[in-house]
Amino acid sequence: MRHDRTDDTPDAILIGSGHNSLVCALYLLRAGWSVRVLERAQTPGGAVKTQELTEPGFRHDWAAMNLSNFRNSGFYADFGEALEARGAEFARAEKCFASVYDDGTWFGVGTDTEANLARIRALSERDADTWRALTEGFEARAGLIGGLMSSPMSWTALSGLGFKALRECGWGGSLDLLRFTLSSPRDWLGRSFESEKIRAALAPWGMHIDYAPDIASGAIFPYLEAFGDQAGGMFLGRGGSDTIIRAMVAEIEAQGGSVECGTEVTRILHEGGRARVIETADGRRTRRSSPMSPPARWHG
Repeated sequence: MRHDRTDDTPDAILIGSGHNSLVCALYLLRAGWSVRVLERAQTPGGAVKTQELTEPGFRHDWAAMNLSNFRNSGFYADFGEALEARGAEFARAEKCFASVYDDGTWFGVGTDTEANLARIRALSERDADTWRALTEGFEARAGLIGGLMSSPMSWTALSGLGFKALRECGWGGSLDLLRFTLSSPRDWLGRSFESEKIRAALAPWGMHIDYAPDIASGAIFPYLEAFGDQAGGMFLGRGGSDTIIRAMVAEIEAQGGSVECGTEVTRILHEGGRARVIETADGRRTRRSSPMSPPARWHG
């Protein structure tokens, strides 16, 4: 049951309304907390925004547009039905991404594996063999990588994943997987592919997640994007990526929470070592209450 709190003393105040903040708000609401989200911009969503930037009626994704990880996430498994009832809708692209080069050629990845291999073979026979081997091992490796990315950073959880990797891959495969997960995009792409065009087409997916070419562990993202798109296509927001933001905000409000835009938080005040009060640019103060009990688990 929801705690008996006044609107002026929410259990949780979230500053910023990016999609991760909205996800957090929905889990807290499910756990029985009262929640208020404050956003200084005039519209929610952070880097997930769709706007009319050219002609009236033509809506363009301002930043994020690839919603595959969101659509395939544990969060969406929990809340997808509710969000779809609030209007969230997706379109699946089968021709996912491509790069065009100065010499007029191009390379792209879609859901047709043989077509992908034919394009790669035109660039490098060795790279085509590598691509096929990576395709065949993708399901098992992606399961382990996905487990690592979603696991708590505790020795118990990580040791469990390590034993799973040993059972499924053996010592050699596990060490190869460890080396891969620690690799930068440049390192992994350089080891794996001889064609500069293939490297250039895949490398930006690491930067898309803010991993520069030489940052350790950045190889995970070009790998997952390329072979995940090949396996299942790319999910886009039908009508714009903000379809998920509008649906999450609607669900937050339906559950008794609030998302307040045009409100800039200027100061956080602490009491007893804990953040208790926020001040906004218009001079208001909002006190966070102490929840009667923290959520025992996210799915409470």
